[in-house]
Amino acid sequence: MYQHYARPGPEEGGEATGHAVAIFNMTRDSRRVQVMDINTDYQRLWGGARDEWVGATPNVVEQEAANQQILAQLHDVLNTSVEHAFEGIGGREVSRRHDGSCRHIEWRITAMGAHQHDAITLVLTQRDVTDQVENEAQLKRLATTDMLTGLVNRSQFDTMLKSELSRQDRYARPLSLIMLDIDYFKDINDRYGHDVGDQVLVEIANLLKGNLRQVDYCARWGGEEFMLLAPETPLEHAVLLADKIRCVINTASLPTSGPITASFGVVEAQPQEAVKSIMKRVDDALYVAKEKGRDQVSPIELVTSTRFA
Repeated sequence: MYQHYARPGPEEGGEATGHAVAIFNMTRDSRRVQVMDINTDYQRLWGGARDEWVGATPNVVEQEAANQQILAQLHDVLNTSVEHAFEGIGGREVSRRHDGSCRHIEWRITAMGAHQHDAITLVLTQRDVTDQVENEAQLKRLATTDMLTGLVNRSQFDTMLKSELSRQDRYARPLSLIMLDIDYFKDINDRYGHDVGDQVLVEIANLLKGNLRQVDYCARWGGEEFMLLAPETPLEHAVLLADKIRCVINTASLPTSGPITASFGVVEAQPQEAVKSIMKRVDDALYVAKEKGRDQVSPIELVTSTRFA
């Protein structure tokens, strides 16, 4: 049987496709599938000439095994739809191009008419929605990511924190929060300029990402403040993690002429604790670390505030 899976579509940067259409027949008993006609957008999407496609099996999706599975599913649906109107089937496929990028194809198959002599004529419509999917993903990244550091932003971290606090309440598992602030960051900006200050923030973000577990969350909270969320982590282990990061920052080679340090506040979530409460406590813990001379880790075990006016 003639197949087109190895035939590439248009190269990137070529003419964009609209709605690709293929009209094909399917027999009820033999599952034989044959293309009757295609439009030019189908040719642009899959490559090949019209004469090559007529009589061949249509490409619903790019992968051969998935294509055959869809056609088998279509045959089964049609056989169970004799007494009921066939409303069609559809989906979205993600396939990988030769250069490693992905292509997203939306497709739908509907009936062109009723069964005729044990066969039915069907219409396959397809649309390349790659640009739409990528634009939506970019908008989501812009809404959830700090553009300077690449970490999640404050709004997205709030969502993560609420989710993890709910999970902690359900399963009674430990959950700790770490807030860190770069010491004397204003002096860095004043002395070396904001470009160097921005580079320091980027480097600190990279150090954080490189020293956390996959289950941990890290966000730029604002200015020179960062927030770390450590699921399945009791207070004592979170303190060790914070001190490890403190030492990494101390020994890192950053784009300034002097050493950089950071202060850390650490708390463990209490049962049924509200977001506002845990955020107040970790802020208080950071304040204590600053008051004690900076470049240190300060844990707070109780819900009560320790900050004084």
